[in-house]
Amino acid sequence: MVIPYYLKMLYTSNAAWEEIDQSVVKTLFYMVLPLSLLPPVMILYAGFEYGESFFTAANEVVWISSAAVFLVAELITVMLMAWAIKNIAASRGIETDYRNTLTVTSFSAVPMWLSSFALFLPNPLFVISMVLLGLLISICLNYYGTKNLLHMHEELEVASITHTTISLGVVAWVFLVTLIVIPLLW
Repeated sequence: MVIPYYLKMLYTSNAAWEEIDQSVVKTLFYMVLPLSLLPPVMILYAGFEYGESFFTAANEVVWISSAAVFLVAELITVMLMAWAIKNIAASRGIETDYRNTLTVTSFSAVPMWLSSFALFLPNPLFVISMVLLGLLISICLNYYGTKNLLHMHEELEVASITHTTISLGVVAWVFLVTLIVIPLLW
């Protein structure tokens, strides 16, 4: 997928979203798996390059195990978030299939995965600002993905599902970060 096409998903109501190949297998193997490898790789980079500056007790084994746990938790979280969107929609009387909600979840997660590139710089303020920017873009993608792939027309309902989904996503993200930080503090 080219960047301008992806950027259209941030503000368009229909065009870019309708053209997505929504195969669950393709989404998982060609998008989710490769992109979910970015944060663990960047965690390893940061840990080996400048990790001792922030976590003096952490050694290579701790960094590797933290990155591996993060990867597994990430993959599980993507699938659980898709399941959550499906159930949130169903609780509001909106029937959709798992592939649509997985597509929304996967495309919404891309900015968060890409924000891990901020770990190239050992600047916590920069990293936090990139993660917050990624979160804002994820919210936009979640909103338009929910609206278009779940074929919703009521703006308030779309906003409600997006709000609930993003709230769950933030809780999941805090859990993922906790999985990394706690072992590093020992």
